[in-house]
Amino acid sequence: MRKTLLIILTVIFLVSCDNSAATVVDDYGVSKLNVDFGDNEAYEIGANVDGMPIFQDAKKALEQAKLDYKDGFDAIAVEFDLEPISNQNFNDNKKLGWQTTGRDRNVNQQSAEISSFFEIYENSFK
Repeated sequence: MRKTLLIILTVIFLVSCDNSAATVVDDYGVSKLNVDFGDNEAYEIGANVDGMPIFQDAKKALEQAKLDYKDGFDAIAVEFDLEPISNQNFNDNKKLGWQTTGRDRNVNQQSAEISSFFEIYENSFK
């Protein structure tokens, strides 16, 4: 009984913790970014409490990025022997995206933009 109560209290505490760094509190001047996501709603960006750029909806942004940057994700996965992209392994893509060495400049550009994408995506969880 006591163990169950402790688990319930822990869950309540964790759920009630403020994750304000992952909450949009202001606009963010996207001209400061080194990547242009266009006007797609999935990539809407705001500023967190620390003034860092974050996605309004990180899950939606990742799903859209998987579509928009498919060739880049594929190139990174093949060149560096990575698993398909997920929320758990995005750091590998962030670190390696700008390092692709394929012959297709467009795919290399996509791969580099993936690294930039994940800089913002990562902020969405800090």
